[in-house]
Amino acid sequence: MLFAPAGSTRRRLRGRVVTAGLSVLCFGTATLVSPVSPVGSAPPAPPPGARLSERAIAAFPAAVRRLMADVSWIRAVQHYGNRRLAGSPDFPELSFLVENTLRLDPGFRPAAVAGALLVAEPRPLGPGEPQRAERLLHDWTDRHPHDFEALLVRALLVHWHLDDPGRAARILEAASARGDAPGWFAALAARSLAEGGAREAARTLWLALAARAGDARMRANARTHLLQLDALDERDRLVGVVEEFERGRGRRPHGWEELIGAGFLPEAPADPAGVPFELDGDGLPRIARNSPLAGYPGR
Repeated sequence: MLFAPAGSTRRRLRGRVVTAGLSVLCFGTATLVSPVSPVGSAPPAPPPGARLSERAIAAFPAAVRRLMADVSWIRAVQHYGNRRLAGSPDFPELSFLVENTLRLDPGFRPAAVAGALLVAEPRPLGPGEPQRAERLLHDWTDRHPHDFEALLVRALLVHWHLDDPGRAARILEAASARGDAPGWFAALAARSLAEGGAREAARTLWLALAARAGDARMRANARTHLLQLDALDERDRLVGVVEEFERGRGRRPHGWEELIGAGFLPEAPADPAGVPFELDGDGLPRIARNSPLAGYPGR
């Protein structure tokens, strides 16, 4: 056939226009996926969709919204990684970038679950916004009630970052009582609820997340918190050593050297990351502020 029908030509033309538009969008967003500016430099350009209304976002095809969400999430991961590498305790863009990702694509699970854990981390490990993070997980589990791994993460966030083990236990209990709860979740809820203390219950939950999480960032996050729990246990042991010294001398030690010289310790104690513990102004042990395990909340 020498000439295609007019309708076919129009369809091809529309297809080319759409393809060209997507190509321009891809090129524009690709220019944004570059290393985040160094700490202290001018703020980068806003991520895709940040200045669009909800109505404008809804007008885009689903594929375009997902593409913009991918770019926003990549920016969030870059921002977090670069700040950690730079040793900065501030993460000014992280929460916004994670929220923007979910605004563009509410079904983007890594941002809702792994992103919420990063947002909740206290300084120097994250921005320290656990209430904001819990809203992300609350919205996600409301929309995806069968995501029991996300329910576990939400309970952990409430227990550990919001320091509310009672509410965390209620989240676990309510979810485990549902008929669709998998066996592993029900058993985990029962074990954590039966634990004698908040710290041991937290350990049970972090161990479960480290073993079951499909996201490598979530597994690494869980392992960090398990090391923090070990550090807290060791700190408690050292408090006992200091108190024993105080009972004999009528005062607290001025440094680890004094405890070593008196035979209470063989050497200066270090946390599981290898950073020596400090004695605070009252002479009590604490995790050093420069330790990667220092960002434990409310303990």
